[in-house]
Amino acid sequence: MDRTNINLKTGSVIMGEASETFNILLAGDLCPRMQAENPILSGNSATMLADVMDELSGNDLSLINLETPLTEADTPIMKSGPNLKVTPKCIELLKAGGWDVAVCANNHIGDYGPDVVMETLERLTTADIAAVGAGANREAAEKPLVINKKGVKTAILAFAENEFGTADDHTPGANPLLPLRNISQIRAAAANADITLVLIHGGNEFNPIPSPRMTETYRAFAEAGASAVIAGHTHCPQGIEIWKGVPIIYSLSNFLFDTSSIYHGYNWWYGYMVRLGFTAGKAVKLEVIPHHCAPHAEQVCLLRGEEREKFLIYLDHISRIIADDLEVKKYFDAWCMKNINGYFARLGIPFHPTDWNDPASVSDLMAMRNMFTCEAHNELTTSTLRILEERRETEASAYLPRLLRLCNGEI
Repeated sequence: MDRTNINLKTGSVIMGEASETFNILLAGDLCPRMQAENPILSGNSATMLADVMDELSGNDLSLINLETPLTEADTPIMKSGPNLKVTPKCIELLKAGGWDVAVCANNHIGDYGPDVVMETLERLTTADIAAVGAGANREAAEKPLVINKKGVKTAILAFAENEFGTADDHTPGANPLLPLRNISQIRAAAANADITLVLIHGGNEFNPIPSPRMTETYRAFAEAGASAVIAGHTHCPQGIEIWKGVPIIYSLSNFLFDTSSIYHGYNWWYGYMVRLGFTAGKAVKLEVIPHHCAPHAEQVCLLRGEEREKFLIYLDHISRIIADDLEVKKYFDAWCMKNINGYFARLGIPFHPTDWNDPASVSDLMAMRNMFTCEAHNELTTSTLRILEERRETEASAYLPRLLRLCNGEI
């Protein structure tokens, strides 16, 4: 790995020299729910983004992860976790931000059913915002979005871990993360594009250090031909590495996402955008743009002064951990120990046969389904079982104090 050193004054990583670059801005998870809807409905979308507007403007291409369908429909699917949606009027925030592309490969785009997936995609098209990572079926969802601009051909692919709402051969939804298949898609896209962006929605929520599976998968995507790999879903910032010349951003965290949960903690409100500069199809510059949306995601504000410096020091620290595979494993073992009771408590709950008329019974089934079929939950479960089999609970817990500090934005 090329060691990543984040300049604490400029927030940039220089990977090469170029007098002129094609600049792509990427933002994290957007879900303007709850109190965040209020200023949009009042016509104040531009005000919500005023502090970051200079960063959003003037890029050759800009993308954001739309982590919610746009609908008034009341058709929630059965699933584990919350069903999210926002009023279609929230598209005004996307328009105010000037984003060219909405990434729809995530675990919430299908929360209100297949028809709402298509409704959301149609609303984006009407607003002249391109969508990627979702479609009328898997073939449509996995199709790369190709944008030709300023003589540069950019191919964009987006994948989501297999929670709920993924597309299949006949059903609209998100493009599923299937690494062997995805690698073939990346190779094919890269052979016909100047720049190939790969976006992934996955990982363990609230864990500031990517798991061994994530580092292995994202590096494989880089080696398959991605010009950059950018991920989200963890709702907390994760680090950056440059793998064989390819930038990997493990999680941008939330861009704007309200919550009422007291469990989501400090890191929920903090994230960063990245501006990638490309020359001749190769990333030569990466700029980190830290921001926050506290206390209720009614505005996105840049971090400045000491607060910005603190964030960059934190990001540099967690990025250095990623450079050491053994450290990554130790932190993930600690993450398993942190979550062992919550996960394994479900194993004693009878989830079959399911009483389909009892919400609690259905909830138990959906939780068990997600535990084994979603890659992030499966990795945690199987890794924890290995730790128990090998009687390494004490060893695996050794990094818990360090992990908990990182969860609170401290090093």
